[in-house]
Amino acid sequence: MPSPGKDRYTQADKERFAEQRQIELDAMHDRLVAGVSTLVNGDQWQAWLKVAAKFHTYSFNNTVLVWLQRQDATQVAGYRTWQSLGRQVNKGEKGIRIYAPVTRRADKTDHDGNPVVDASGKPVKTVQMVGVKPTSVFDISQTSGVPLPERPSGKRLTGRAPEGLWNALTDFVESRGYTVNRDKLPDGVDGMTRFNGKTVTVRPDIDDAHATATMIHEIAHVLLHAPDADAKAGLSRCRGIGEVEAESVAFLVAAAHDLDSSSDSFAYIAGWAHAAADSPQAMNELVSRTATRVLDAAH
Repeated sequence: MPSPGKDRYTQADKERFAEQRQIELDAMHDRLVAGVSTLVNGDQWQAWLKVAAKFHTYSFNNTVLVWLQRQDATQVAGYRTWQSLGRQVNKGEKGIRIYAPVTRRADKTDHDGNPVVDASGKPVKTVQMVGVKPTSVFDISQTSGVPLPERPSGKRLTGRAPEGLWNALTDFVESRGYTVNRDKLPDGVDGMTRFNGKTVTVRPDIDDAHATATMIHEIAHVLLHAPDADAKAGLSRCRGIGEVEAESVAFLVAAAHDLDSSSDSFAYIAGWAHAAADSPQAMNELVSRTATRVLDAAH
């Protein structure tokens, strides 16, 4: 039996644990790749978006892993977190396996690699992510206990957007040098972004809720599809993928503000990926890259 204060695990134990962790990571990666390959049709992309809208702080990989294991999940947290909230994971429940970061403390450095020190000359410490490990989370439906407080919903009238959202979006895009207009557009066009003149136009004859969702769509174009943004990312993008990215961002951001744009957004998304790549590998890479860009822009 290990002495008090001594490491209770042998080197062989540690190597076995590391091997088991790597086996599970490999299995999770295989499950992830298989799951990503199913996102190429409109229905599956919609299903993933609904999960991503609930867990908008999660990475693309983790949202896919949650979606693959429990599509009806609404609120997930670790075992200890649920305990701290007065809830207990029900006996026999199987955890949802996702990636958790492995971090370490290290000396902070500047852009030139020089150590950063504080006023007293001591090195400033920072936390670095050095890898990932498997961990389990549980959906609220797998727990029992104290009811969680209900999330307050935005106050809005029928046909209107959440109060203040339009103004906040306008301020956001104007801070990037664009001018916002409410002006006539061709039939069937609700919004338009002109990169040369740096203008965002939303037609005036649509209700507030739809105008706001359209504004989010156009801001996604500003963030993702300006010529300099695509050049920095090394991308050459077809219009169809750009529209899917923008409308996916619109759905996620609108959902975060209790504005349901699914009836409009999903019309853009159905069937998009089959025309975008000519091989299963290219399809998987395209879906993964697009989803990551969508989440980054929505965040």
